[in-house]
Amino acid sequence: MMQKKPTNLIGKISSYLQILSQDPHSTAFVPLAEAYRQVGMLGDALEVARFGVRNLPHFSPGFSTLGRIYAQIGRHEESFESFHNALEIDGESHSALVGLARLHLMRSEREKAREILEQAARFHQGDEVIENMVAALSLPRPWMADAEQPVVEASPPVEDSEEGSDEVQPIPTATLAEIYVKQGLFEQAISVYQQILNLNPDSQTVRQRLEQLQLEIQPPKVQTLSPVLQSAAEPESVPAEESEVESVDEDSILTAAKRPALEILESLLMTIKQRRADV
Repeated sequence: MMQKKPTNLIGKISSYLQILSQDPHSTAFVPLAEAYRQVGMLGDALEVARFGVRNLPHFSPGFSTLGRIYAQIGRHEESFESFHNALEIDGESHSALVGLARLHLMRSEREKAREILEQAARFHQGDEVIENMVAALSLPRPWMADAEQPVVEASPPVEDSEEGSDEVQPIPTATLAEIYVKQGLFEQAISVYQQILNLNPDSQTVRQRLEQLQLEIQPPKVQTLSPVLQSAAEPESVPAEESEVESVDEDSILTAAKRPALEILESLLMTIKQRRADV
């Protein structure tokens, strides 16, 4: 089965959140926690699973989901406890038996895993997942002549509960927008906040968050002068012998331009001499 795209899972997360917000005792916490786990939000997945088993303490799939999450984050003892709680409620639980077998494999307890899988095979005859795991345990391992190594099984993907159903359209909420932010999907988050703002244009909190996200993906550009303008703006150094000539009145120079070169020179020297005397 193909791995779901993050945007598809996020759409489902939004739908499950809407269900739980209306009914905290809904079993929708199981697919919600699994969806969180699929997109790598393990902290959120753990919180949802804990919340669910507290509200539905006799729902076996909830404890199986909690066990998978604990196993994925390396909390094996709590994972064992969760799977055993699931099996106390439903001794034939497929997800609990397979999850428990995987956990034993992660701890290099191959014979214990085989025992659990054989038990699961009696309850679920012809199950492809169980048969494949049993077959994998029976294969020769020539590279393991001296020591056993743990076998880590990949977690199964979240299955669609409704085959052929249309794609769920996410409902614009701040929660959904922040999920997009956590996934690095800033454009989608901005789109959601814009939809919220259209529905509630007086919300300053939404407006400020929207502006903050827009700045993050499009930081303000610092305008700089082009090399030509920059060179024009910089003051030019004036040689010492020319500085005094520059202070000559422009009218004097224009008038002198109409006279012969010798008279122009004498006039300029006289003007400079007078200004030095004034100083």
